[in-house]
Amino acid sequence: VQKLTELETDRNEHRLVEETLKPLDPDRRAFRLVGGVLVERTVGEVLPSVMTNRSNLDEVVKTLQTRLETKQKETAAWKAKYNIKTAEETEAIRKEQMQQQQ
Repeated sequence: VQKLTELETDRNEHRLVEETLKPLDPDRRAFRLVGGVLVERTVGEVLPSVMTNRSNLDEVVKTLQTRLETKQKETAAWKAKYNIKTAEETEAIRKEQMQQQQ
């Protein structure tokens, strides 16, 4: 879940950069961080790579979301099969039973 959130943040940043660069002149200077090094390029050189990276992030996020949903379903089925409850669920059941007794 944390990795998915991190990738979604990166994807949103790439989309913001893409929206910012699109209206600019392709010959205008642009700076890009590559492997911790800031390199000078033109908007025309940077924009295609930003768009490619964003589309790759879109695919990875979709894949991770699908895997997460599958794993959550498996976990829920496993918990139901073996009657396993988290501490929060147990506490909520206990509070509910106490309220019904009053």
